[in-house]
Amino acid sequence: MGVDLTSAETKPSACVGLDKELRLTYFGFLYHDSDILKLAAQHEFELIAIDAPLSLPGGLCCLEESCSCQPINEIKGRSCEWELAKFGISCYFTTPKSIIKSMVYRGVRLKAELESKGYKVIEVYPYASKGCLFGRNIPKKATPAGLAFLKQHISRLLPSIAPYVDRFNHDLCDAAIAAYTAFLYSQSKAELYGDPEEGAICVPFLDRAA
Repeated sequence: MGVDLTSAETKPSACVGLDKELRLTYFGFLYHDSDILKLAAQHEFELIAIDAPLSLPGGLCCLEESCSCQPINEIKGRSCEWELAKFGISCYFTTPKSIIKSMVYRGVRLKAELESKGYKVIEVYPYASKGCLFGRNIPKKATPAGLAFLKQHISRLLPSIAPYVDRFNHDLCDAAIAAYTAFLYSQSKAELYGDPEEGAICVPFLDRAA
């Protein structure tokens, strides 16, 4: 299952489910973490990919500037974010000044809840996945051209989605890419960037020569 997580339960999170043969089993929007847990149980998903930071930098207990906790590394954010940046993949750095602090807290909490139920959870970054799968010159997803591009390429990548793709917005497209990245990871066709002890981001193998 791929989840394009929002910063709060008042905003719907896009979710897409695939089976082991890449057939579409679910797509839609869910508000509450409890609904995501129910969906995972209903469809018995073995691997859940969440598009949101799912960990804090090593040494930090929170992202509050008033707290005395300090990162164990001198770099800003997590090592996984720096590793992606080395390949020209921009992302938000997880720091006390992060503009997505509430999403980070929600992601950390949701991962813990899912893992307590026995699910395998990985962090994904659809922007990076799309760069590996479709190339770097992708129109912005919030534009009509960008959404059309995503629908076309996702339909080719996941033919089972094609009959429903006209109903997808860019959030559902990202959730579909998250789910496909999870499938690639299950097939040993994706790699983890960063320190697994601190938190890693799963990205499809990148053909750097291409």
